[in-house]
Amino acid sequence: MSDTIVALSTARGRAAISVIRMSGEDAIDIAKKFFSPFPAQPNFLKVGKLKTEHFDEQAMCVYFAAPHSYTGENTVEFHCHGGTAVAQAVIETCLNNGAIMAQNGEFSKRAFINGKQNLTNAEGIIEMINAETASAAKAGADLLENKLGKRITELQDRLLDIVSSCEAALDYPEEDLELPTVNSAKSILKDIVRDLDTLISTSTLGKVAKYGIDVAIVGKPNVGKSSLLNALLGTDRAIVSDIQGTTRDTLTESVNYRDIRFNFVDTAGLRDSSDVIEIEGVKRARKAADSADVVLNVTDDPSDRSVYPTIRPQVRIYNKSDLFDEPPCCVDSLTVSAKNGDVGIIKETLYEMFSAKDIDSSDLLITNERHLDCLKRGKQQLVCAITDCDVTTLDVVTNDVKRAWEILGEITGSNAQEDIIDRIYSKFCLGK
Repeated sequence: MSDTIVALSTARGRAAISVIRMSGEDAIDIAKKFFSPFPAQPNFLKVGKLKTEHFDEQAMCVYFAAPHSYTGENTVEFHCHGGTAVAQAVIETCLNNGAIMAQNGEFSKRAFINGKQNLTNAEGIIEMINAETASAAKAGADLLENKLGKRITELQDRLLDIVSSCEAALDYPEEDLELPTVNSAKSILKDIVRDLDTLISTSTLGKVAKYGIDVAIVGKPNVGKSSLLNALLGTDRAIVSDIQGTTRDTLTESVNYRDIRFNFVDTAGLRDSSDVIEIEGVKRARKAADSADVVLNVTDDPSDRSVYPTIRPQVRIYNKSDLFDEPPCCVDSLTVSAKNGDVGIIKETLYEMFSAKDIDSSDLLITNERHLDCLKRGKQQLVCAITDCDVTTLDVVTNDVKRAWEILGEITGSNAQEDIIDRIYSKFCLGK
């Protein structure tokens, strides 16, 4: 890869500093043309003068010599004053001296090509950049540390042992090599399937860590759903009035609680109506409830024991407890007062319901849909191999095992197609 690429690595706009990154075989030679004095050794920042077409900038420069850099190539970084004009002038200077503009994720893609990272590392970087909660950042950090990559490589090695033993014995019969028995291969494959099941099972908690918990607030008109949303958010986000049918559409807002995110959806009151707009609002309310992770079934009637018709888990919320003569007693229900802001128990109940406390102590969570798909397909291929153990010869079984090895390799990139690699790195921002 001969081109030397350049891009802004920090956010565009007014800031204390801007970092411009340049990578490629000619990066150091290009930088020496307009920055002086150039650092005498790698990995140390050097203060100097950076000459642009329009002005001289007092900046700092550091270079990393190949292969000891993020990309595995010669890499130079300029740490300049923040602001759009300064950063753009430095980039133009690099371009005028032989560099070209980088594409989204091109620095990280070069790191992958040069063996400095695998695809799970790259996706960990993306998840850390996009993380808005501590749990999401932890999940991204685990990927970046290659915890999943190491686990997948271990499983692939076990599969490869089966394939290599079988093929060696079959290809070189004169060596009298010991051919694995069908039962021994079957036992190993079953162990690997169990390991895959363990990984797959973490995806439920992984979704909570990465995306949070989607919570639909449903109930009849005027039971205090919008007031409940405001109390949960700690701000007056939804319009509240005594007029029935005030809420006509869904309203989604998120709030962080401890180390996860709750995505609350306020909905229109559920009732029969001849109003076309209200009918649509009720339709959207039911859709939100059907797609949520959990439903808060809100009522202000202490005698109400109704259950919202959904396959989703639900919690009955008795709102307006400040008006009750005596609190209702009902299993799987909470009594709160949105008016008084007495809603903390709802968040804690949801937190416990989804075992969110286990995120911090978890060793590895599957948070990526691509990874989950590969794990499921790899497992299915091994299930086929186990079935084939009972009906065919071991050389045929090895074909299923090879395919499972290839599918698992898509996770780390050891066997990923070019379009998958391009799709992953296109999600990166410019300069990463």
